[in-house]
Amino acid sequence: MVRRLRSVASGLILALLVVLAPLPAAAAATYSVKLSITATAKVSGRFMYVWDRATWTYRVVQGDADSTTGTVSLPPGDYFAVARYGYFRQRNYLLVKTFKVTNAGLTVTFDEKAAKEIRIVPDDTTATRSTSAVWLTTPAGVAGFASGGPAKNYVTPFSVAGVSVRIHDLLTGSGGSRYDLYHSFSTTVPATPTVSVTRAKLAKTGTTLQAQGVGTIGALGSALKGGWSGSYVESRVSLPGTVTEYVTPGVALQRRLTYGAPESYLTLPDRTLAAGTSAGTTVGTGPFGPVAGTSARVGGELRMNEPIGYADAAGHPGYDARARETHTLTSDGDTHRFDQTVTRRVAWSHLSTKVRSEWTFTAPEDGPLPLIDTAFTATGLDSRNRATTGRVQITAHAATRGGGSTTVTGIEYSTDDGATWTALSGNELPVPSSAAYVSLRASATNERSGHLRRTVIRAFGGPAAAGDESAGSTKISNVVVNGGAALAFGTSGTATFAATFSATDPSGISGGDAYLYHGAYDAPDAVALPAGAADCTPTSFTAALCTARFILNVKTDAAGNARAGAWKLAAWADATDGTSFTDRHAAGSVAVKRTTKLTADATPEPVKKGKTLTVTGTLTRASWDNWTFQAYAGRSVVLQYLKARTSTWKTVKTVKTDSKGKLKTTVTASADGSYRWTYAADTTSTGVTSAADYVDVK
Repeated sequence: MVRRLRSVASGLILALLVVLAPLPAAAAATYSVKLSITATAKVSGRFMYVWDRATWTYRVVQGDADSTTGTVSLPPGDYFAVARYGYFRQRNYLLVKTFKVTNAGLTVTFDEKAAKEIRIVPDDTTATRSTSAVWLTTPAGVAGFASGGPAKNYVTPFSVAGVSVRIHDLLTGSGGSRYDLYHSFSTTVPATPTVSVTRAKLAKTGTTLQAQGVGTIGALGSALKGGWSGSYVESRVSLPGTVTEYVTPGVALQRRLTYGAPESYLTLPDRTLAAGTSAGTTVGTGPFGPVAGTSARVGGELRMNEPIGYADAAGHPGYDARARETHTLTSDGDTHRFDQTVTRRVAWSHLSTKVRSEWTFTAPEDGPLPLIDTAFTATGLDSRNRATTGRVQITAHAATRGGGSTTVTGIEYSTDDGATWTALSGNELPVPSSAAYVSLRASATNERSGHLRRTVIRAFGGPAAAGDESAGSTKISNVVVNGGAALAFGTSGTATFAATFSATDPSGISGGDAYLYHGAYDAPDAVALPAGAADCTPTSFTAALCTARFILNVKTDAAGNARAGAWKLAAWADATDGTSFTDRHAAGSVAVKRTTKLTADATPEPVKKGKTLTVTGTLTRASWDNWTFQAYAGRSVVLQYLKARTSTWKTVKTVKTDSKGKLKTTVTASADGSYRWTYAADTTSTGVTSAADYVDVK
């Protein structure tokens, strides 16, 4: 309140403003509300949210994240509550309750059984979920999750004004098809929140994914633009490869292609597609080069900001956190020189292993530096960015930041990783058949007396297969994968294991890494990348023990019977001197095998001594083509006998399985004892011994 006061003595109006504090209002009563989940198992990653439905004010819920209960103090009013949790890679829940607080506390129960599966189903019976995101929006907040795999998602049906539930489902089908689907349930989530879509009404396009010199794996992901969903949803892709994409029309999506590890990716342009067929796109075409930075002169200081990011030849920007950067900055009066080198050695890329930029420039009084940027394009490369035959057309592009005339003054190439260089006459580069890699170097000048020489070592691959490489005295030894034991899988399963090796160099070891592959080194048909970079722990001044940790899922990493057998370990180590290294393409190996099963049955039981006993059995083996156990035909299986009250099994005979994996033979009953079949392991399958069948001989 403001009062105007009059001076009684002088009769003058005084411009005094007196601010009177309002009388304190009585605090609104609050009541304890317990939120409880009726769950079928121990919950994980539980979050609870409460909003006031009148003001949509968020209220903080107290309680442990792995508990099924939480508490919140609330004044009287109408409320909207959400419980969010999951069972890893199995199922996720977004449970909803509305309730009213009057003049007492209460318990609000979320019933897991009341939730219904929410999903988008295309008219492709081969399509299965790769991952998904489900989230709920209110006028003042969001609750949601990403499924982290093929987990099913469940939501409580409800009808509340101003609240929506959205689902972003990513599915993959046969023939490289990919379904990037989105739907929003506004105000009401029906009792059956399933949305059926037909390919005829979706947007259709193709995306071609190039590899960086070697076949590997990656993930193609997207997220709703302008609508928070918690994360990108991604589907596994083979690199190189082409996917046929079916997309919900009219939905704006952010996209990226991850190479091998989450910290290595290319950002694709945002995309909104109309129904019908759209032109396809290609991502990952080499040569890969650096992304322009934001170096500037500020307050008399040169602030050099040249990121270690990469971009493909089409300009899709990206990043590789495994890259390392070194630089020097020198000045001679108004002329400055900045020399930057970015190096990387990773499983998912054998190209652009070293990029060096040598700038000469004059800085302005203030503002961005007029640095030159160059990039290469190459035509005639295959899907792994290799020149397999003939000649390659090379073009170098140059531009100065801030504008101005810029000229490419020369292009050179090298087939020995930059040891020697040859000037390129024109744009046609004759790639020698003996070249495993081709490096490029371009020089450019601008009208401001600026200069750049940019070198890309291993800009693209050549026709020759790359062999083991080494420089200096770096060596790898004592390679062991999974402790020397085979990996065995049935019709599903995940194995966690490590590969270790010793690395030595007179100057010490700065780092190393490894990955597993099946098939040819340059064009494997399956790859298993480690879960993060390898740890190389020094064991002396000259040696280190390197450990790469793997998580191999048979359904994603080794799908297909052809992937059984020996997987090779590619391993490399770098020396501390910065020049010595070794790169061995088959430093070690591990057997990845299909599990076998074997049964035995001896009849009749009991049997008279001297009579004929028939012993049968069935040998089956896990099929990684259709995830069932199937007959293992034409295999030699040994029948063994253990006489009662003895401890040594004796071989009776060897029998081959028929086309249905069946075994059958006869023996003469002589004494009480047990019979069993045993199959020795082979290169692609585990050994197995059946349970023993005891026979009573009268």
